[in-house]
Order: sequence, then structure tokens, then C-alpha cells
Amino acid sequence: MKRDMTGVKMMHDHILVEELNVERYSSSGLLLREEKWQRKAGGMGAPGASPVNVGDTIIRNMGRGTPININGQDLEIIHLDWVMAQI
Repeated sequence: MKRDMTGVKMMHDHILVEELNVERYSSSGLLLREEKWQRKAGGMGAPGASPVNVGDTIIRNMGRGTPININGQDLEIIHLDWVMAQI
């Protein structure tokens, strides 16, 4: 398995993702309802044979995964089965 740019070596069928462009407030400052089951994320690291590569944008199930902070960057470890689509 290869190490990604964060230095984390992902195991088995898990990938490291970063949340992308989630706006929670309108331009007037009103709190917007968060998408409950889908969220855009960018691939940050994956095992060698993973279909998700570093830099890929995915739609994934929300509310699953393990939050992790690496060098001040908020990331999440999720299972490949939770990836719904690649964009």
C-alpha cells in the first residue's frame, strides 16, 4: 500500500477524504439545511488498488466515517462502500 500526501497509509478498503465546498449559510447569513445523505469530498489517500485516487471528487454518504485532523487539516476516513459516485 502506498502512502498519500499526508503520510497516512490507508488499510483495506478505507479511503481518506476532505470535505469540499459545503456552504452552510446563505449570502444574507441565514443558516441553510445541510444535505443529510450526500456530501462532496475529495480523495486524499487510498490503498493501491482503490478506484478512488488522490484528487478525485466523490459523492459519499454523510454521517459515517472517522474524523481525523492531520497537520491542522480536518479529514475523514471512510469505507469505499460509502462512496456513491465519482464526479
